[in-house]
Amino acid sequence: MQRKYTLEWLDFVVTVTLNPTKTDLTTITVNQTSSIITMAEDEKDRIQNELKIQIYALQNQSEIELLVRRYHSDLVILLDQLYANHVAIGPCEIHLDKVFKSAMDYLKELISFIEDRYGKFLGLDERIPFTYLHLCREEIRKQLESLKVKLFRRISDKTLTGIVFDTLQDFVNGERRPATLREVLYKKDLVKGLEEISLLKSEPQLYKALNELLIYRNFNKKKYLNYYTGKIAGKINTYVAAKDKLDQLLLSFKEFNQMHKKPGVRLNAHCADIKKVIGNWFACEISYLQTKYQWDVNPLEQSALPFKPMPNKTIKTSINLTVDQIGLIIKALFDIGILISKSLSHVFKLVTPLLSSSHQKEISWDSMRRKGYNLEQRDKEVVINMLENMITHIKENY
Repeated sequence: MQRKYTLEWLDFVVTVTLNPTKTDLTTITVNQTSSIITMAEDEKDRIQNELKIQIYALQNQSEIELLVRRYHSDLVILLDQLYANHVAIGPCEIHLDKVFKSAMDYLKELISFIEDRYGKFLGLDERIPFTYLHLCREEIRKQLESLKVKLFRRISDKTLTGIVFDTLQDFVNGERRPATLREVLYKKDLVKGLEEISLLKSEPQLYKALNELLIYRNFNKKKYLNYYTGKIAGKINTYVAAKDKLDQLLLSFKEFNQMHKKPGVRLNAHCADIKKVIGNWFACEISYLQTKYQWDVNPLEQSALPFKPMPNKTIKTSINLTVDQIGLIIKALFDIGILISKSLSHVFKLVTPLLSSSHQKEISWDSMRRKGYNLEQRDKEVVINMLENMITHIKENY
């Protein structure tokens, strides 16, 4: 038995009933338009349910992908046709204008339903039709006007709000620039997130939530990356002592690491991940302040280290980490069975003569061993971030 065409009623209304080339629209009465609007809303709910039933009946992912893409494509085509019909008739009676706008709203709701729920099955890097792109831009434009009052004006940091607003404004103003579905979905989801946080009451809550949203949405625009790191740098530079700066930097690093990031999304596909860029910045700043702090604490001992040529000694490999951090890595490699030896002490005896740290050329194996049992939280955070960067580098470059 052949499956029924799920969009049959909507298709007929768009291509025939509301098509001025096939129907004399002046003959459509107020009662008829009211019936169409009511029926269209019922059809919207029925189509959503039917789509869910059809998808759950499929076992093969490629079949699901084909079904989702077909529904999405057909609905976009119908929306394009309905918009063209509306433009073709020009100014019209109120009841006709209302039925066109209601039908377009229902079609957009169905398209959004598919994008929100089954977006992973869509061809995200394909360019979308101009009419659908135009309607999406107009929708975001209206939401932006509302967000000016509900959100942006309530945050005093105009640099931050300007970066976000200008990014969205550039998108809605790019009328003739083509866009992919991935770009459109990113902007729509970002605006949806802005709408949600605009319900918060206080400015500190809004400011915090806005930054968390931008990190979550991987808003990897260069201006925002510079803004975020600049705010952290400005905060820690209000302190004088290296130890106080380091404490504040580690606190900010902890807060940054606790922010979640949505997998598989980013504002600019050609720029690095926001977590990677800002995480690398934190690692460099922490390493610098740790070295500076140790020089401040023990300057004489550091400066008293004489330079002695070692022609007969083993050439050392310098590692841009502290002794504590190097010891942590060696201990972890031993504990999980990557470094195999009769004891951890034996590993330290063999390895430490070959290494020098970022600020100490000669490393005592016994000192490194003892420090491995009394680790500071900041050392753990630096090592974890370094390992995460290694994982990202391997994934992206090998």
